[in-house]
Amino acid sequence: MMVAVRRADKGDGETIARLLRQAGISDRGVDDHLGHFLIVEEEGSCRTIGTVGLEIYGDKGLLRSFVMESDAWNGKTGLELIDVVLSYVRQSELREIYLLAGIASNIFEHFGFRAVEWRALPEAISQSVKSRAIRPEEGVPMVYRNS
Repeated sequence: MMVAVRRADKGDGETIARLLRQAGISDRGVDDHLGHFLIVEEEGSCRTIGTVGLEIYGDKGLLRSFVMESDAWNGKTGLELIDVVLSYVRQSELREIYLLAGIASNIFEHFGFRAVEWRALPEAISQSVKSRAIRPEEGVPMVYRNS
């Protein structure tokens, strides 16, 4: 399956929220950061099959809400999406991008992310994570530094 990636627009909010809820992920804060979400569509159709979002706080960001419908997911597409997001980060004013990795932390290490302590998270990133009621045992905080 070929996919196309585009920036989300105002009309994508409910679709993103639906995808997140289906994946068991909080949709809290999506509307506040909608302009930094990407939509993944099945090429040749308007069927939305995934999304990945960034929350931007000055020169730092939080990669969040990386979800794909199960029938559209494959490792190659996932790796390509991570690369698209990091290309966006490299072209932006962002100096650091954070994420919370579950069992797939080694995949993110491949892209240059490094584990950090929870207490090392910048305040805005930490507050965003807490607002979605994510507990430390649910993931490993990681950072990518844009050099």
